[in-house]
Amino acid sequence: YTLTVNKTGTGSGTVTSSPAGIDCGATCAASFDYGTEVTLTAAAAPGSTFTGWSGGGCTGTGTCVVTVDAATSVTANFTLNTYTLTVNKTGTGSGTVTSSPAGIDCGATCAASFDYGTEVTLTAAADSDSTFAGWSGGGCSGTGTCVVTVNAATSVTANFTKVTYLVHLPLLFRNY
Repeated sequence: YTLTVNKTGTGSGTVTSSPAGIDCGATCAASFDYGTEVTLTAAAAPGSTFTGWSGGGCTGTGTCVVTVDAATSVTANFTLNTYTLTVNKTGTGSGTVTSSPAGIDCGATCAASFDYGTEVTLTAAADSDSTFAGWSGGGCSGTGTCVVTVNAATSVTANFTKVTYLVHLPLLFRNY
């Protein structure tokens, strides 16, 4: 009889069988003799989590054991992980940081969750009385945009410096 593995969810991963036959990735169905006890094992890909089985009498997140006595389908669910990207603002000045894709608008919202592997571009804009002095953290430096590939919780710091104006007043001398 045929044992078929289906994969669902936003994430990814593989399912293998013992005895061999299923290696899903590539081979998601195999025929087994009547009465064969097949153990299915799920392994999440980086950035994903295996969230459980359904079908074939399997539940939970451990291994799935199916006794093949008819054509059977089992579903493995994988969820793509999300991680928080946080922007901290430091320095004597002020400004905003925005993200593309949207989520961070710091001013008000200085942290947002993004799916694993998302490339987030942060852009800093200094207020009129300040200058943007640069990035630190998250692999960013300099004063251009900051590009972070989200693969874990990450913090980036934007440093703003207050502009100091020197006022030169001519000295007035009076001759007496």
